[in-house]
Amino acid sequence: MRLPPQQPKKGRIEIIPMIDAIFFLLVFFIMTSLSLIQMDTHGASLPTSNSGLDRPPKDRVVVALRKDNRLFVDKEPASEADIKARVAAAVAANPNTSVLVSVDKDADVSRFLRIFDLIKQTDAGNVVIATEPEPVRAAGAGKAR
Repeated sequence: MRLPPQQPKKGRIEIIPMIDAIFFLLVFFIMTSLSLIQMDTHGASLPTSNSGLDRPPKDRVVVALRKDNRLFVDKEPASEADIKARVAAAVAANPNTSVLVSVDKDADVSRFLRIFDLIKQTDAGNVVIATEPEPVRAAGAGKAR
């Protein structure tokens, strides 16, 4: 008995596993890029908030108050008098400059208020307080029973 000749099977490209791999890479890069946002906090442990900005403003002056009450303006040590002068100069050079205030969550509140008042005296139009996003809780966590 003679069998008919068999045609060789043609290869197929499966697109679904390739789509899965691309989505996995996309999620990986998005999660990595979110963790790379730099707030220039200069060692401050920031408070948490639900209403923070997704990313810091582009044109900005960063004023940092650390836990040990040391002040920094754009990563350089500064005094209270320096803050007012340097922020005023930055705002005069570019009125759209935002002032990002980075305060350690354990810093002295009265010192923060003095710093905030000095910044507002410079006529800065946009003052932003740096915060960390609140951690995401699992569904149903924290509910009272």
